[in-house]
Amino acid sequence: MDNHQINTISYGERIDTDVNTMVDGMFELFDDFCDLALSRIYNRTDGMSNGFDFDALFPEEISRFKVTWIICLSELMFFSMKDQPKLKYLKAHFRETMNLEAQERALQTFIKQALIRIPKVIEEDKDFVQNEIFSAPTENKESDEPRNRGLGPRLAKLILENAFGQNELLKPIYNDIRKVVEVEFNNAYGHCSISCSKFNIV
Repeated sequence: MDNHQINTISYGERIDTDVNTMVDGMFELFDDFCDLALSRIYNRTDGMSNGFDFDALFPEEISRFKVTWIICLSELMFFSMKDQPKLKYLKAHFRETMNLEAQERALQTFIKQALIRIPKVIEEDKDFVQNEIFSAPTENKESDEPRNRGLGPRLAKLILENAFGQNELLKPIYNDIRKVVEVEFNNAYGHCSISCSKFNIV
């Protein structure tokens, strides 16, 4: 044993990665959680038609949901990565990738506005910026609405309204969908925060 050097990785240490790999991983991670949220939204359409109504969600609405979801999560992650020396390059590469998404989905104006608006929404939330409060309960009773306050519910509402706010077919279940999006976005934020914090961008 004395003749060999044994290296071990302790739990909690960061893993080195490059900017391109990090952006690819972030997109894949955020998209997976988005698909999970969308599948649970589809589950709620069962109450309207006694079966999943895949025609209740229009392709352009799903596109808006996905890009808003991804931008919200990415900006939250960027906010928590202020100690990363390569953060400027990470943001730049992320936005280049978003521009490609914009061209593919014909959402250039929508994405451009979201990239401006969402960071401002985050920076304006003092509870999050100063106290790291993402979501906090307001009431304990099941019947009380709204049940949570904070940046999480606010961003979830923004994602939902940007995507499905004008969808007349979803009005009977809109409040149920709002709850689903809030829970799923809160879940995604928690998992993504842990995942992204484990990487050191070199």
